[in-house]
Amino acid sequence: MTINLIRKSILILGLLAITQVAAAAKQPNILLIVADDQGYVDFGFRGLRDDIKTPVLDRIASEGTTLTNAYATSAICSPSRMGLTSGLHQARFGAFHYGGGRGMNEVEVTKTLPARLQQAGYRTAHIGKHHFVGNRGSKPSQHDFPLGLGYDRFFGSIGGRIHYLYHSESKRAEHSQRMAMETMWDNDRALKDWEGFTTDDWTNEAIDFIAEPSDKPFFVQMAYNAVHNFAWQLPPEELEKRGLPVLEDLKHPEGLSKAEATKIYNEWYDGVHRHTLPEGRGWYLAQLELMDAAIGRILDHLKRTSMEDNTIVIYTVDNGGCTSDWAENGPLEGSKYHLFEGGTRTMTLVRYPNHVSAGKTNNDLIFSHLDIAPTVLEWCGIPYENDAFDGVTQVDALSGKRTKSNSDRILHWDLGFQWSVRSGNWKLMVTEDEAKAANLAKKEALYVAQGVHLYNLVEDPGETKNVAAHYPEIVQQLRRLHDGWRTEVDSTN
Repeated sequence: MTINLIRKSILILGLLAITQVAAAAKQPNILLIVADDQGYVDFGFRGLRDDIKTPVLDRIASEGTTLTNAYATSAICSPSRMGLTSGLHQARFGAFHYGGGRGMNEVEVTKTLPARLQQAGYRTAHIGKHHFVGNRGSKPSQHDFPLGLGYDRFFGSIGGRIHYLYHSESKRAEHSQRMAMETMWDNDRALKDWEGFTTDDWTNEAIDFIAEPSDKPFFVQMAYNAVHNFAWQLPPEELEKRGLPVLEDLKHPEGLSKAEATKIYNEWYDGVHRHTLPEGRGWYLAQLELMDAAIGRILDHLKRTSMEDNTIVIYTVDNGGCTSDWAENGPLEGSKYHLFEGGTRTMTLVRYPNHVSAGKTNNDLIFSHLDIAPTVLEWCGIPYENDAFDGVTQVDALSGKRTKSNSDRILHWDLGFQWSVRSGNWKLMVTEDEAKAANLAKKEALYVAQGVHLYNLVEDPGETKNVAAHYPEIVQQLRRLHDGWRTEVDSTN
Protein backbone atom coordinates (compact mmCIF):
# COMPACT_ATOMS: atom_id res chain seq x y z
CA MET A 1 0.00 0.00 0.00
CA THR A 2 2.89 2.31 0.81
CA ILE A 3 4.38 1.74 -2.65
CA ASN A 4 1.01 2.40 -4.29
CA LEU A 5 0.61 5.56 -2.24
CA ILE A 6 4.05 6.76 -3.33
CA ARG A 7 3.21 5.99 -6.96
CA LYS A 8 -0.06 7.90 -6.70
CA SER A 9 1.71 10.85 -5.08
CA ILE A 10 4.30 10.92 -7.86
CA LEU A 11 1.53 10.74 -10.45
CA ILE A 12 -0.40 13.59 -8.83
CA LEU A 13 2.73 15.74 -8.57
CA GLY A 14 3.52 15.03 -12.21
CA LEU A 15 0.03 16.02 -13.30
CA LEU A 16 0.24 19.19 -11.24
CA ALA A 17 3.55 20.07 -12.87
CA ILE A 18 2.10 19.48 -16.34
CA THR A 19 -0.94 21.60 -15.46
CA GLN A 20 1.28 24.42 -14.21
CA VAL A 21 3.39 24.35 -17.38
CA ALA A 22 0.22 24.36 -19.50
CA ALA A 23 -1.20 27.25 -17.51
CA ALA A 24 2.04 29.19 -17.95
CA ALA A 25 1.85 28.61 -21.70
CA LYS A 26 -1.80 29.67 -21.96
CA GLN A 27 -2.41 32.54 -24.29
CA PRO A 28 -3.64 35.63 -22.47
CA ASN A 29 -7.12 37.05 -22.70
CA ILE A 30 -7.38 40.62 -23.96
CA LEU A 31 -9.72 43.37 -22.77
CA LEU A 32 -9.29 46.48 -24.90
CA ILE A 33 -11.37 49.36 -23.49
CA VAL A 34 -11.87 52.44 -25.65
CA ALA A 35 -13.53 55.46 -24.07
CA ASP A 36 -14.94 58.33 -26.12
CA ASP A 37 -13.62 61.92 -25.97
CA GLN A 38 -12.31 61.70 -22.38
CA GLY A 39 -10.08 64.56 -21.29
CA TYR A 40 -6.34 64.05 -20.93
CA VAL A 41 -6.33 64.97 -17.24
CA ASP A 42 -9.73 63.51 -16.33
CA PHE A 43 -8.30 60.64 -14.28
CA GLY A 44 -8.38 60.66 -10.50
CA PHE A 45 -4.89 59.22 -10.08
CA ARG A 46 -3.35 62.08 -12.05
CA GLY A 47 -4.30 64.49 -9.28
CA LEU A 48 -4.73 67.38 -11.69
CA ARG A 49 -8.45 67.93 -11.09
CA ASP A 50 -10.17 67.75 -7.71
CA ASP A 51 -13.59 66.91 -9.19
CA ILE A 52 -12.55 63.56 -10.70
CA LYS A 53 -13.50 60.22 -9.13
CA THR A 54 -12.25 57.23 -11.10
CA PRO A 55 -11.30 54.55 -8.53
CA VAL A 56 -11.32 51.72 -11.07
CA LEU A 57 -9.12 53.51 -13.59
CA ASP A 58 -6.90 54.47 -10.67
CA ARG A 59 -6.66 50.79 -9.77
CA ILE A 60 -5.68 49.81 -13.32
CA ALA A 61 -2.98 52.49 -13.24
CA SER A 62 -1.64 51.30 -9.87
CA GLU A 63 -1.45 47.72 -11.17
CA GLY A 64 -0.03 48.61 -14.57
CA THR A 65 1.78 51.29 -16.54
CA THR A 66 0.45 54.72 -17.49
CA LEU A 67 1.59 56.09 -20.85
CA THR A 68 1.38 59.87 -20.89
CA ASN A 69 2.94 60.22 -24.35
CA ALA A 70 0.40 58.03 -26.16
CA TYR A 71 -1.42 59.13 -29.29
CA ALA A 72 -4.55 58.30 -31.24
CA THR A 73 -4.13 58.25 -35.01
CA SER A 74 -6.64 61.07 -35.48
CA ALA A 75 -8.31 63.91 -33.62
CA ILE A 76 -11.75 62.53 -34.50
CA CYS A 77 -13.26 59.20 -33.68
CA SER A 78 -14.15 57.31 -36.84
CA PRO A 79 -10.73 57.52 -38.56
CA SER A 80 -8.95 56.74 -35.30
CA ARG A 81 -11.07 53.62 -34.74
CA MET A 82 -10.06 52.31 -38.17
CA GLY A 83 -6.41 52.89 -37.33
CA LEU A 84 -6.64 51.22 -33.93
CA THR A 85 -8.53 48.16 -35.21
CA SER A 86 -6.38 47.61 -38.29
CA GLY A 87 -2.96 48.60 -36.97
CA LEU A 88 -2.58 50.56 -40.22
CA HIS A 89 -2.92 54.29 -40.58
CA GLN A 90 -6.45 54.99 -41.74
CA ALA A 91 -5.10 57.23 -44.52
CA ARG A 92 -4.29 53.98 -46.34
CA PHE A 93 -8.05 53.51 -46.66
CA GLY A 94 -8.67 57.13 -47.64
CA ALA A 95 -10.09 57.89 -44.20
CA PHE A 96 -9.14 61.43 -43.23
CA HIS A 97 -12.33 62.90 -41.82
CA TYR A 98 -15.97 61.94 -41.32
CA GLY A 99 -17.21 60.28 -44.51
CA GLY A 100 -15.25 59.63 -47.67
CA GLY A 101 -12.55 57.11 -48.36
CA ARG A 102 -12.83 53.62 -49.74
CA GLY A 103 -12.91 51.70 -46.46
CA MET A 104 -11.25 48.30 -46.07
CA ASN A 105 -11.40 45.80 -48.90
CA GLU A 106 -12.17 42.08 -48.66
CA VAL A 107 -8.53 41.18 -48.01
CA GLU A 108 -7.75 43.96 -45.53
CA VAL A 109 -10.64 42.98 -43.24
CA THR A 110 -8.95 39.59 -42.74
CA LYS A 111 -5.80 41.25 -41.36
CA THR A 112 -7.23 43.40 -38.57
CA LEU A 113 -6.26 42.73 -34.98
CA PRO A 114 -9.54 40.89 -34.18
CA ALA A 115 -9.33 38.88 -37.42
CA ARG A 116 -5.79 37.70 -36.64
CA LEU A 117 -6.81 36.75 -33.11
CA GLN A 118 -9.89 34.94 -34.42
CA GLN A 119 -7.77 33.00 -36.91
CA ALA A 120 -5.45 32.01 -34.05
CA GLY A 121 -8.32 30.48 -32.08
CA TYR A 122 -9.55 33.39 -29.97
CA ARG A 123 -13.18 34.11 -29.19
CA THR A 124 -13.63 37.71 -30.28
CA ALA A 125 -16.26 40.34 -29.53
CA HIS A 126 -16.88 43.99 -30.26
CA ILE A 127 -19.25 45.48 -27.72
CA GLY A 128 -20.42 49.08 -28.06
CA LYS A 129 -19.61 51.81 -30.54
CA HIS A 130 -18.18 50.79 -33.91
CA HIS A 131 -18.25 53.93 -36.09
CA PHE A 132 -15.95 53.44 -39.02
CA VAL A 133 -15.61 56.30 -41.52
CA GLY A 134 -18.79 57.13 -43.41
CA ASN A 135 -20.65 54.40 -41.52
CA ARG A 136 -18.64 51.82 -43.42
CA GLY A 137 -19.89 48.35 -42.73
CA SER A 138 -23.31 49.61 -41.68
CA LYS A 139 -25.13 46.58 -43.10
CA PRO A 140 -24.54 42.89 -42.29
CA SER A 141 -24.17 42.16 -46.00
CA GLN A 142 -21.08 44.39 -46.21
CA HIS A 143 -17.69 42.78 -45.73
CA ASP A 144 -16.61 45.45 -43.23
CA PHE A 145 -19.63 45.08 -40.97
CA PRO A 146 -18.15 44.20 -37.53
CA LEU A 147 -18.78 40.48 -37.98
CA GLY A 148 -16.64 40.64 -41.13
CA LEU A 149 -13.73 42.30 -39.34
CA GLY A 150 -12.95 39.27 -37.20
CA TYR A 151 -15.52 39.53 -34.42
CA ASP A 152 -17.52 36.43 -33.51
CA ARG A 153 -19.88 38.61 -31.50
CA PHE A 154 -21.14 42.12 -32.09
CA PHE A 155 -23.50 43.98 -29.82
CA GLY A 156 -23.67 47.71 -30.26
CA SER A 157 -24.17 50.48 -32.73
CA ILE A 158 -22.60 51.46 -36.03
CA GLY A 159 -22.98 55.23 -35.69
CA GLY A 160 -20.91 57.99 -34.14
CA ARG A 161 -23.03 59.98 -31.71
CA ILE A 162 -25.14 57.37 -29.94
CA HIS A 163 -28.02 58.22 -27.63
CA TYR A 164 -27.18 56.99 -24.13
CA LEU A 165 -30.78 55.91 -23.38
CA TYR A 166 -33.04 55.51 -26.42
CA HIS A 167 -32.66 53.45 -29.59
CA SER A 168 -36.07 52.11 -30.61
CA GLU A 169 -37.92 52.91 -33.83
CA SER A 170 -40.69 54.62 -31.87
CA LYS A 171 -38.25 56.98 -30.12
CA ARG A 172 -36.52 57.79 -33.40
CA ALA A 173 -39.87 58.79 -34.89
CA GLU A 174 -40.64 61.00 -31.89
CA HIS A 175 -37.34 62.88 -31.69
CA SER A 176 -35.15 64.76 -34.11
CA GLN A 177 -32.93 62.49 -36.19
CA ARG A 178 -30.02 64.57 -34.92
CA MET A 179 -30.49 63.04 -31.48
CA ALA A 180 -28.70 59.98 -32.89
CA MET A 181 -31.05 57.31 -31.64
CA GLU A 182 -28.97 54.69 -33.38
CA THR A 183 -30.22 51.17 -33.94
CA MET A 184 -28.68 48.55 -31.66
CA TRP A 185 -27.40 45.41 -33.32
CA ASP A 186 -27.28 41.92 -31.85
CA ASN A 187 -24.83 40.30 -34.27
CA ASP A 188 -26.58 40.76 -37.64
CA ARG A 189 -30.02 41.46 -36.19
CA ALA A 190 -31.32 45.02 -35.79
CA LEU A 191 -33.17 45.46 -32.49
CA LYS A 192 -36.21 47.58 -33.27
CA ASP A 193 -37.47 47.96 -29.70
CA TRP A 194 -34.27 47.94 -27.65
CA GLU A 195 -33.88 50.64 -25.00
CA GLY A 196 -31.38 50.91 -22.21
CA PHE A 197 -28.47 52.85 -20.74
CA THR A 198 -25.57 52.00 -23.04
CA THR A 199 -22.86 52.01 -20.38
CA ASP A 200 -24.59 49.41 -18.22
CA ASP A 201 -26.14 47.28 -20.93
CA TRP A 202 -23.01 47.04 -23.04
CA THR A 203 -21.06 46.09 -19.93
CA ASN A 204 -23.55 43.31 -19.23
CA GLU A 205 -23.07 42.02 -22.77
CA ALA A 206 -19.28 42.01 -22.35
CA ILE A 207 -19.47 40.10 -19.07
CA ASP A 208 -21.89 37.58 -20.59
CA PHE A 209 -19.50 36.98 -23.49
CA ILE A 210 -16.49 36.55 -21.20
CA ALA A 211 -18.48 34.17 -18.99
CA GLU A 212 -19.43 31.80 -21.81
CA PRO A 213 -17.95 28.33 -21.13
CA SER A 214 -14.98 27.85 -23.45
CA ASP A 215 -11.43 26.57 -23.48
CA LYS A 216 -10.47 29.38 -25.87
CA PRO A 217 -9.00 32.70 -24.75
CA PHE A 218 -11.07 35.82 -25.43
CA PHE A 219 -10.58 39.22 -27.01
CA VAL A 220 -13.17 41.85 -26.10
CA GLN A 221 -13.07 45.34 -27.58
CA MET A 222 -15.24 47.27 -25.13
CA ALA A 223 -16.04 50.56 -26.86
CA TYR A 224 -18.10 52.87 -24.65
CA ASN A 225 -19.80 55.99 -25.99
CA ALA A 226 -19.10 57.71 -22.67
CA VAL A 227 -18.14 60.51 -22.38
CA HIS A 228 -19.18 61.70 -25.85
CA ASN A 229 -21.37 64.78 -26.12
CA PHE A 230 -25.01 64.87 -25.06
CA ALA A 231 -23.79 63.65 -21.67
CA TRP A 232 -27.02 64.91 -20.05
CA GLN A 233 -28.68 61.72 -21.34
CA LEU A 234 -28.45 59.99 -17.96
CA PRO A 235 -30.84 57.61 -16.18
CA PRO A 236 -33.39 59.70 -14.22
CA GLU A 237 -32.29 58.21 -10.90
CA GLU A 238 -28.71 59.35 -11.55
CA LEU A 239 -29.80 62.89 -12.31
CA GLU A 240 -31.87 62.96 -9.13
CA LYS A 241 -29.14 61.43 -6.98
CA ARG A 242 -26.57 63.94 -8.20
CA GLY A 243 -28.90 66.94 -8.17
CA LEU A 244 -28.41 67.52 -11.89
CA PRO A 245 -31.06 69.20 -14.05
CA VAL A 246 -32.90 67.48 -16.88
CA LEU A 247 -32.10 68.77 -20.36
CA GLU A 248 -34.71 67.74 -22.89
CA ASP A 249 -33.59 66.39 -26.24
CA LEU A 250 -34.70 68.24 -29.34
CA LYS A 251 -38.04 66.89 -30.51
CA HIS A 252 -38.71 66.26 -34.19
CA PRO A 253 -39.94 69.51 -35.78
CA GLU A 254 -43.10 68.76 -37.76
CA GLY A 255 -44.03 70.32 -41.08
CA LEU A 256 -40.68 72.02 -41.62
CA SER A 257 -38.38 71.91 -44.60
CA LYS A 258 -34.97 70.32 -44.19
CA ALA A 259 -33.36 73.77 -44.18
CA GLU A 260 -35.72 75.04 -41.47
CA ALA A 261 -35.20 71.92 -39.35
CA THR A 262 -31.43 72.25 -39.70
CA LYS A 263 -31.58 75.89 -38.60
CA ILE A 264 -33.57 74.95 -35.49
CA TYR A 265 -31.11 72.17 -34.69
CA ASN A 266 -28.05 74.39 -35.15
CA GLU A 267 -29.48 77.04 -32.84
CA TRP A 268 -30.29 74.41 -30.23
CA TYR A 269 -26.83 72.81 -30.62
CA ASP A 270 -25.11 76.16 -30.16
CA GLY A 271 -26.88 76.50 -26.83
CA VAL A 272 -25.90 73.12 -25.40
CA HIS A 273 -22.48 72.58 -27.00
CA ARG A 274 -20.58 75.07 -24.88
CA HIS A 275 -17.79 74.63 -22.37
CA THR A 276 -19.34 77.40 -20.27
CA LEU A 277 -22.71 75.68 -19.78
CA PRO A 278 -22.94 75.59 -15.95
CA GLU A 279 -24.35 72.08 -15.63
CA GLY A 280 -22.15 70.58 -18.33
CA ARG A 281 -19.23 69.41 -16.26
CA GLY A 282 -21.60 67.69 -13.82
CA TRP A 283 -23.23 65.64 -16.58
CA TYR A 284 -19.83 64.78 -18.02
CA LEU A 285 -18.48 63.65 -14.64
CA ALA A 286 -21.56 61.53 -14.02
CA GLN A 287 -21.03 59.67 -17.29
CA LEU A 288 -17.35 59.21 -16.47
CA GLU A 289 -18.05 57.86 -12.98
CA LEU A 290 -20.70 55.46 -14.27
CA MET A 291 -18.33 54.15 -16.94
CA ASP A 292 -15.60 53.72 -14.34
CA ALA A 293 -17.96 51.68 -12.15
CA ALA A 294 -19.03 49.58 -15.15
CA ILE A 295 -15.41 48.75 -15.98
CA GLY A 296 -15.04 47.75 -12.34
CA ARG A 297 -17.77 45.15 -12.82
CA ILE A 298 -15.82 43.58 -15.68
CA LEU A 299 -12.60 43.53 -13.66
CA ASP A 300 -14.42 42.05 -10.66
CA HIS A 301 -15.73 39.26 -12.88
CA LEU A 302 -12.20 38.52 -14.10
CA LYS A 303 -11.00 38.36 -10.51
CA ARG A 304 -13.85 36.12 -9.32
CA THR A 305 -13.22 33.69 -12.16
CA SER A 306 -9.42 33.62 -11.68
CA MET A 307 -8.79 35.21 -15.10
CA GLU A 308 -7.32 38.45 -13.79
CA ASP A 309 -3.66 37.44 -13.91
CA ASN A 310 -3.89 36.10 -17.45
CA THR A 311 -5.74 39.04 -18.99
CA ILE A 312 -4.16 41.99 -20.76
CA VAL A 313 -6.13 45.14 -19.99
CA ILE A 314 -5.58 48.18 -22.19
CA TYR A 315 -7.52 51.37 -21.55
CA THR A 316 -7.35 54.26 -23.98
CA VAL A 317 -9.46 56.98 -25.60
CA ASP A 318 -10.41 57.29 -29.27
CA ASN A 319 -9.04 60.84 -29.56
CA GLY A 320 -8.28 63.83 -27.39
CA GLY A 321 -10.80 65.24 -24.96
CA CYS A 322 -13.59 67.45 -26.32
CA THR A 323 -13.33 70.68 -24.36
CA SER A 324 -16.61 72.10 -25.73
CA ASP A 325 -18.28 69.13 -24.07
CA TRP A 326 -16.64 69.69 -20.67
CA ALA A 327 -13.55 67.50 -20.95
CA GLU A 328 -10.33 68.95 -19.56
CA ASN A 329 -6.99 68.50 -21.30
CA GLY A 330 -5.01 70.35 -18.64
CA PRO A 331 -1.61 71.50 -19.88
CA LEU A 332 -2.29 70.51 -23.48
CA GLU A 333 -3.48 73.00 -26.06
CA GLY A 334 -6.50 72.14 -28.16
CA SER A 335 -9.32 69.65 -28.27
CA LYS A 336 -10.90 66.90 -30.27
CA TYR A 337 -11.45 67.93 -33.92
CA HIS A 338 -8.02 69.44 -34.62
CA LEU A 339 -4.33 68.62 -34.29
CA PHE A 340 -2.95 70.43 -31.29
CA GLU A 341 -1.77 67.87 -28.71
CA GLY A 342 -5.10 68.11 -26.90
CA GLY A 343 -6.77 66.61 -29.95
CA THR A 344 -4.57 63.57 -30.37
CA ARG A 345 -2.80 62.70 -27.12
CA THR A 346 -4.66 60.10 -25.07
CA MET A 347 -3.80 58.91 -21.57
CA THR A 348 -3.34 55.14 -21.97
CA LEU A 349 -3.17 52.44 -19.28
CA VAL A 350 -1.75 48.93 -19.75
CA ARG A 351 -2.08 46.18 -17.15
CA TYR A 352 -0.71 42.66 -17.62
CA PRO A 353 0.48 41.06 -14.36
CA ASN A 354 4.09 39.82 -14.42
CA HIS A 355 4.61 41.31 -17.89
CA VAL A 356 4.06 45.05 -17.45
CA SER A 357 5.64 47.17 -14.75
CA ALA A 358 3.10 47.91 -12.01
CA GLY A 359 2.49 51.40 -10.67
CA LYS A 360 4.74 53.01 -13.24
CA THR A 361 4.20 56.22 -15.18
CA ASN A 362 6.14 56.27 -18.44
CA ASN A 363 6.56 59.83 -19.69
CA ASP A 364 9.20 58.96 -22.28
CA LEU A 365 7.78 56.23 -24.49
CA ILE A 366 6.12 57.67 -27.59
CA PHE A 367 3.24 55.25 -28.07
CA SER A 368 0.67 55.11 -30.86
CA HIS A 369 -2.64 53.29 -31.13
CA LEU A 370 -0.97 51.68 -34.14
CA ASP A 371 1.27 49.83 -31.66
CA ILE A 372 -1.60 48.03 -29.96
CA ALA A 373 -2.02 45.31 -32.61
CA PRO A 374 1.65 44.21 -32.87
CA THR A 375 2.12 44.47 -29.10
CA VAL A 376 -0.92 42.31 -28.33
CA LEU A 377 -0.01 39.74 -30.99
CA GLU A 378 3.52 39.38 -29.63
CA TRP A 379 2.20 38.83 -26.12
CA CYS A 380 -0.14 36.18 -27.56
CA GLY A 381 2.65 34.46 -29.47
CA ILE A 382 0.91 35.04 -32.80
CA PRO A 383 3.29 35.73 -35.71
CA TYR A 384 2.68 38.46 -38.28
CA GLU A 385 4.43 39.74 -41.39
CA ASN A 386 7.16 42.36 -41.07
CA ASP A 387 5.11 44.92 -42.99
CA ALA A 388 1.77 44.00 -41.43
CA PHE A 389 1.37 47.18 -39.38
CA ASP A 390 2.34 50.82 -39.30
CA GLY A 391 2.92 50.49 -35.56
CA VAL A 392 5.63 48.57 -33.71
CA THR A 393 5.55 46.18 -30.78
CA GLN A 394 6.18 47.83 -27.42
CA VAL A 395 6.43 44.61 -25.40
CA ASP A 396 10.02 45.21 -24.29
CA ALA A 397 9.36 48.86 -23.42
CA LEU A 398 6.31 47.96 -21.34
CA SER A 399 8.08 45.13 -19.53
CA GLY A 400 11.07 47.32 -18.72
CA LYS A 401 13.49 45.21 -20.79
CA ARG A 402 14.07 48.09 -23.19
CA THR A 403 15.03 51.36 -21.59
CA LYS A 404 16.39 53.07 -24.70
CA SER A 405 14.28 56.06 -25.65
CA ASN A 406 12.28 56.15 -28.88
CA SER A 407 12.24 59.94 -28.80
CA ASP A 408 13.27 60.08 -32.47
CA ARG A 409 10.01 58.42 -33.55
CA ILE A 410 8.06 59.89 -36.46
CA LEU A 411 4.23 60.02 -36.32
CA HIS A 412 1.75 61.46 -38.82
CA TRP A 413 -1.80 62.84 -38.59
CA ASP A 414 -3.99 64.08 -41.44
CA LEU A 415 -7.55 65.41 -41.23
CA GLY A 416 -7.68 66.54 -44.85
CA PHE A 417 -8.02 70.22 -44.01
CA GLN A 418 -5.12 70.10 -41.52
CA TRP A 419 -2.12 67.81 -41.05
CA SER A 420 0.75 67.40 -38.62
CA VAL A 421 3.92 65.39 -38.20
CA ARG A 422 5.98 64.73 -35.09
CA SER A 423 9.65 63.89 -35.52
CA GLY A 424 11.57 63.63 -32.29
CA ASN A 425 11.05 66.80 -30.27
CA TRP A 426 9.60 68.73 -33.19
CA LYS A 427 6.00 68.95 -34.35
CA LEU A 428 4.80 70.74 -37.46
CA MET A 429 1.09 71.49 -37.92
CA VAL A 430 -0.22 72.96 -41.18
CA THR A 431 -3.77 74.07 -41.98
CA GLU A 432 -4.38 73.65 -45.72
CA ASP A 433 -8.08 74.59 -45.83
CA GLU A 434 -8.48 77.66 -43.66
CA ALA A 435 -12.16 78.14 -44.52
CA LYS A 436 -12.97 74.67 -43.26
CA ALA A 437 -10.92 75.33 -40.12
CA ALA A 438 -12.87 78.54 -39.50
CA ASN A 439 -16.21 76.79 -39.97
CA LEU A 440 -15.15 74.04 -37.59
CA ALA A 441 -14.10 76.57 -34.98
CA LYS A 442 -17.49 78.27 -35.18
CA LYS A 443 -19.54 75.07 -35.11
CA GLU A 444 -17.65 73.39 -32.28
CA ALA A 445 -16.90 76.53 -30.24
CA LEU A 446 -13.15 75.98 -30.41
CA TYR A 447 -9.97 77.77 -31.35
CA VAL A 448 -8.64 76.04 -34.48
CA ALA A 449 -5.21 77.14 -35.66
CA GLN A 450 -4.61 78.66 -39.07
CA GLY A 451 -1.38 78.70 -41.06
CA VAL A 452 1.91 76.98 -40.21
CA HIS A 453 2.84 76.09 -36.63
CA LEU A 454 6.09 74.57 -35.34
CA TYR A 455 6.63 73.52 -31.73
CA ASN A 456 9.37 71.90 -29.69
CA LEU A 457 7.25 69.52 -27.61
CA VAL A 458 9.96 68.83 -25.06
CA GLU A 459 10.55 72.50 -24.29
CA ASP A 460 6.95 73.57 -24.94
CA PRO A 461 4.51 70.66 -24.44
CA GLY A 462 1.62 73.10 -24.17
CA GLU A 463 2.32 74.46 -27.67
CA THR A 464 2.35 78.07 -26.54
CA LYS A 465 5.20 79.33 -28.75
CA ASN A 466 4.97 78.94 -32.51
CA VAL A 467 8.59 79.02 -33.68
CA ALA A 468 7.99 78.30 -37.37
CA ALA A 469 9.45 81.65 -38.41
CA HIS A 470 12.66 80.95 -36.47
CA TYR A 471 13.37 77.48 -37.89
CA PRO A 472 12.44 77.49 -41.60
CA GLU A 473 14.82 74.62 -42.32
CA ILE A 474 13.03 72.37 -39.80
CA VAL A 475 9.67 73.37 -41.27
CA GLN A 476 10.89 72.31 -44.72
CA GLN A 477 12.38 69.08 -43.38
CA LEU A 478 9.09 68.12 -41.74
CA ARG A 479 7.11 69.13 -44.83
CA ARG A 480 9.23 66.72 -46.85
CA LEU A 481 8.54 63.98 -44.31
CA HIS A 482 4.81 64.59 -44.62
CA ASP A 483 4.90 64.73 -48.42
CA GLY A 484 6.82 61.45 -48.59
CA TRP A 485 4.41 59.80 -46.18
CA ARG A 486 1.36 60.99 -48.12
CA THR A 487 2.84 59.67 -51.36
CA GLU A 488 3.41 56.29 -49.72
CA VAL A 489 -0.02 55.93 -48.08
CA ASP A 490 -1.84 57.30 -51.13
CA SER A 491 -0.24 54.55 -53.21
CA THR A 492 -2.19 51.99 -51.15
CA ASN A 493 -5.43 53.97 -51.15
